Amino acid sequence: MLDRASDDRWFVRRTPDGAVMAVVEAFGTGWRLRRWSFVESEQEALGVYTSAELAETAWWRHLDRGRGQRTASTSESRRRLGED
Repeated sequence: MLDRASDDRWFVRRTPDGAVMAVVEAFGTGWRLRRWSFVESEQEALGVYTSAELAETAWWRHLDRGRGQRTASTSESRRRLGED
């Protein structure tokens, strides 16, 4: 979920009172996504997106890839399985 911190900064959390997992900040005409950490050297830049919502979606997909899960669409998966 996106939790608004200010007009140009959002936090990505799993639940409303959960820990901050990522930060989405206004950057030029887009939104920059970074992995959150108190230690600045551990913060990881993950891209720039056209909206805060797209940056949040990219965060969850980033986590899915890290767990070895596919992010393919249902129709793409069906095509691979020969069901289409």
